Amino acid sequence: MPGHFTNRSAGKVSRRGLVFLLTLLCALVGPLAGGREARAFDVELRSPFAPCRADCTATLFAGQLVETSMWEIFLTKHQGPWDWRWGSSTFVGGAFSREVVRFDRFASIETEVGVGKRFGSLHEGEGWGALYFRWKWFPWDEYLRTTVGISIGLNYATGVPAFESRRAGVEGQNLLHYLSPELTFGLPSRPDLDLIFRFHHRSGGDLPFFNRAGGGVQYGTVGLRYRW
Repeated sequence: MPGHFTNRSAGKVSRRGLVFLLTLLCALVGPLAGGREARAFDVELRSPFAPCRADCTATLFAGQLVETSMWEIFLTKHQGPWDWRWGSSTFVGGAFSREVVRFDRFASIETEVGVGKRFGSLHEGEGWGALYFRWKWFPWDEYLRTTVGISIGLNYATGVPAFESRRAGVEGQNLLHYLSPELTFGLPSRPDLDLIFRFHHRSGGDLPFFNRAGGGVQYGTVGLRYRW
């Protein structure tokens, strides 16, 4: 019956929402329950020109073109990679990053510069500079180190393919915003290595100084990160 189906769906949504809220609560409040030492919270500024102290990273990653919009993936339809529309282009990129602000063991701000090349149906090069805001503390870190990061920055492409102009609905441009969320995972025994999953994405965000371009070229990528 329609009414019965609606109630069951609402129940599922409520349970999912409760699980999400409880997980978020554990992640944010959990450290405060760890005693006096865990409650100490320090903000440390780090010079980008000082010798590296386990705060420098080099990352190599590669992936395939994603034609499903970021809006659908993360906001409206919450689609997993198995539901994405994949294109016929691949991307290989590399980046150097440096942690410049550390909020104790919980979070950090990093600078990043990177370059990459498209292959297949697209062939342009890319370069970008960005700030990454990263949350680094989760209750299961002693078993699997986990971080979540999101960037704000600029991405320059050597050309504007017809694919990008069609998606934007306006004439595209070389310089766009760089918004690339990522997840990282690593073993506690290897703090120098991480497996990363990055949604490499450039777009104009419908902003006037980006010619009101919407979604741009984007890739679902996987890679390795080395820290020293």
